[in-house]
Amino acid sequence: MKTLSPEARQILTHVVPQLALARDLSETTQIVAEAARQLCGSDGTTFVLRERDKCYYADENAIAPLWKGKRFDLEACISGWSMLNKQVAVIKDIYVDGRIPHDAYRPTFVKSLCTIPVRLQDPIAAIGCYWSREYEPTEAEVKALQILADSASMALENLELKQAVKLYSHESLDLKDRADHLELAMYSMAHDLRSPISIMTGLGELLRMQTDGSKDKELTEHIKSIIETGRRTAGQIDRMLSLYRATSGKVSKQEVDVTDLSERIIQDFRSVLRNRKVVFKVAPKMTAFGDPSLLYLVLENLLSNAVKYTSKKSVAEIEVGHQNGQESETYFVRDNGIGFLQSQVGDLFKPLSRLHIAKKEYAGTGLGLASVSHIISLHGGQVRAEGKEAEGATFYFSLPRQMANVTQRLSVPR
Repeated sequence: MKTLSPEARQILTHVVPQLALARDLSETTQIVAEAARQLCGSDGTTFVLRERDKCYYADENAIAPLWKGKRFDLEACISGWSMLNKQVAVIKDIYVDGRIPHDAYRPTFVKSLCTIPVRLQDPIAAIGCYWSREYEPTEAEVKALQILADSASMALENLELKQAVKLYSHESLDLKDRADHLELAMYSMAHDLRSPISIMTGLGELLRMQTDGSKDKELTEHIKSIIETGRRTAGQIDRMLSLYRATSGKVSKQEVDVTDLSERIIQDFRSVLRNRKVVFKVAPKMTAFGDPSLLYLVLENLLSNAVKYTSKKSVAEIEVGHQNGQESETYFVRDNGIGFLQSQVGDLFKPLSRLHIAKKEYAGTGLGLASVSHIISLHGGQVRAEGKEAEGATFYFSLPRQMANVTQRLSVPR
């Protein structure tokens, strides 16, 4: 990996806090477009927002007008390709690349380009850089743009929260219901947490670039831990908000890659499992229909329990699998841990209920499985468990094949 130039580090050190504190969408897009152009010396940049099946060119900073304010089909432009495929696109000659709509580019100055998706796991925008000559950005320039894209992602999420805070503040003026004030407090807290986290993560990335190749392995690990902690915390905030929204309204249902979610959660566990031998098995190509953040919570709870209750095993075995059904899809998390008596199944999903065999040796609140049960119930599904003491446990959750657009209430244990 190439090291960032001093100029790039200076630009990002200045821009990362700016984005975290941006007041509105216009300010955010302007900051990103200007910074992107400075980072790679391009002749033009655009900041493109995803609007369902459209690309909206929200801002540009260029030697000549390009497409600011216009909308194109997601599949009809290279920015859309980057978002759909979750990939960076580096194209030295646009007229020899089949992904480029050549007729749209002929009236422009563009000869080479690079597009970076914003929020790689689930892109919500893209940064485009363009050159009037044939040019291929360096690895360091692409990395700098990716750091900018990460900061832009958090900035956009901050703006979404800020808008929610304003909305609920306005609506709560005439409301006395305690729940409305609690909701306002939740959104405000999430927004106030996100800003410092985005700054910490962005500056951590800069530190990692500066120390790339360092012989001080401990320093490198500390920096990596700072970045990963920031990202995990941002993810936890998202899931907290999704769970809270689910208690009072509709959930967002879409196709979810269960295999990918499981593997991401397992990857997060790796750092705390260095001194243990744990064999994970995840079935390929599992998909479901549901709320991505809430299903993440389900899998995180089930996998966390599996990791916890196999800690006494010399070799822990944990599996995430799938079973086909006629009207529903069933998924399971299986382990070879301490298990439980089948007579105790009725208590597993009750709030604050913890089996006596686990209370003393295994930390916990007794809320995890209760939350799992409520989330799956909200989706119109069911949970069940099978176990045998000292031999292991399997937790199943089923989800309907087609989700009905029905608003349900979820009573989350407090």
